[in-house]
Amino acid sequence: MSKEIKIIIAATAVTLVILIGAIWFLSSQGAKEETRLSKPLVGEVIADQGADHIPESTTSAYLTNPPTGGSHYAKSAPAGIYDKEVPDGNLIHSMEHGAVILWYKEASDSPRLKSIFTSVPASKKIMVPRANLDVPVALTSWGRLLKLQTIDEEQIKSFLETNENRGPEKAPL
Repeated sequence: MSKEIKIIIAATAVTLVILIGAIWFLSSQGAKEETRLSKPLVGEVIADQGADHIPESTTSAYLTNPPTGGSHYAKSAPAGIYDKEVPDGNLIHSMEHGAVILWYKEASDSPRLKSIFTSVPASKKIMVPRANLDVPVALTSWGRLLKLQTIDEEQIKSFLETNENRGPEKAPL
């Protein structure tokens, strides 16, 4: 066999291995996503409050504290951990795009919450303080609310994993 034929055979074999590996990886990721999407959403169902855009700095009344949907600003809040409050209008738009939000009172154990929050591989997640929160910790996604009197790691992780990217719009934050 000539050197050129050996190179062609080797390149073809490497290409096949890469292709088969990619197909396997994508199918296993698809199966994981299918399993996640088959789980029922976590939290109390909150009535649909619409999704109208309102001008920045306009205030709106919401059915719940923290809000789970309703009128909001045109700009969403990026995913991440915030040390200061973020306007509800930006956060609601993020939930419309599939974000899950972990809200906490300033007095809550934020280092522990940050540890739990960062351990969940979801990409559309926000952690933000809320001064007027009536419980130590709350989680929201579009149309869903879970209020916690204590830091319950299992419930927090379940909410973040299950409800992430389940909003009415599939758009980036």
